[in-house]
Amino acid sequence: MLFGRGFKLGTIGGITIRVDYSWFIIFGLLVFLLASQFPYLPSVSKYHIAPIWYWVVAVLTAVLFFASVLGHELSHAVVARKNGIPINNITLFLLGGAAQMEDEPPTAWDEFKMAIVGPIASIIIGLFFFGLVWITRGFGSILLVYAFGYLGIINIVLAVFNLLPGFPMDGGRVFRAILWGATGNLVRATQIASITGQAFGLAFIAFGVLSVFYPPLRGYISNGLWLALIGWFLFSAARSSYQQVVIREALRHIPVENIMNPSVIMVPANISVDHLVTEYFLRESPSTLPVEQNGELLGTVNVDDVRAVPREQWGTTLVSEIVHPMQEAQVLHPENDAWDAANRLSQSTDDGVLVTENRHVEGIVTRGSIMRWLQTHTRLAPGQA
Repeated sequence: MLFGRGFKLGTIGGITIRVDYSWFIIFGLLVFLLASQFPYLPSVSKYHIAPIWYWVVAVLTAVLFFASVLGHELSHAVVARKNGIPINNITLFLLGGAAQMEDEPPTAWDEFKMAIVGPIASIIIGLFFFGLVWITRGFGSILLVYAFGYLGIINIVLAVFNLLPGFPMDGGRVFRAILWGATGNLVRATQIASITGQAFGLAFIAFGVLSVFYPPLRGYISNGLWLALIGWFLFSAARSSYQQVVIREALRHIPVENIMNPSVIMVPANISVDHLVTEYFLRESPSTLPVEQNGELLGTVNVDDVRAVPREQWGTTLVSEIVHPMQEAQVLHPENDAWDAANRLSQSTDDGVLVTENRHVEGIVTRGSIMRWLQTHTRLAPGQA
């Protein structure tokens, strides 16, 4: 994702919900703006409302806004999963949210369904808040009426904005699905959608910057810097999304044995932790090492496992006592392709992914080995320099 740091908020239906630290910027800004605007609303100022309630309702509104964003992303995840597209993470960040797909949709129709459901969900959520406006009017809670009205409007606006054909926004994905269905070529469709997305991004940046220095535009653009930031994000995301598709197509169907390094440093299970540190970690500087016993893969050991052992016990503690058993999902097999390896590495902090057959280590795939393969084959591809 764009920012990349955050914490886990919880899990919904097996999908991990994460919050990027950048999210706090827009959350705090939204709370401040709402709390500052409430006292000056004509329908609110005539009531004698304690200032604390402005902040309470502002926080509630901001929370409900991001709950709406989460609902939007969950709609993508539900449809994606029903169509066999794994989505295990949703991240809330500065500019909204992102459901992280492990692979591209298998067909253009699947892409269309998954993309269009997000704006539909936002419209439904917006109408729900408009319904709450009608209900709360009967209780005379003017702050809640305004908050729900704001949430209704902002969700409808987000739905319309997301339908702009700027890839990788929802509208851009709908556009790509149409192109994909018409041409039958995912890479070509992504290239056109990406160019369109980058054009929208540059337009947003241009109008945002111009509105700062050209006063007549300010009547049409309330916050130019914010629009420029959205444009920069859209431009970067559109370009990187196309690159990801090109890489996926290049690595798909390439056996991992073609890109793996057959030389793997294996740690015997019967050596001491002290020996492990001096002969392996200090010499090779890896974060994780595979452990073998009787010629078979036993598991892995990392630096944190060593730190958990008191220094005075390093000489008497064996590696076999601190090893982590390998799970099937943590290893690759010769029949897996290079894209499988790239996906595993993107979800891991380990140095590489082991390739095994019958619990025997055949090699290791690292980020470096994937990049070297891509660089070499890009240079040697027909028509490439």
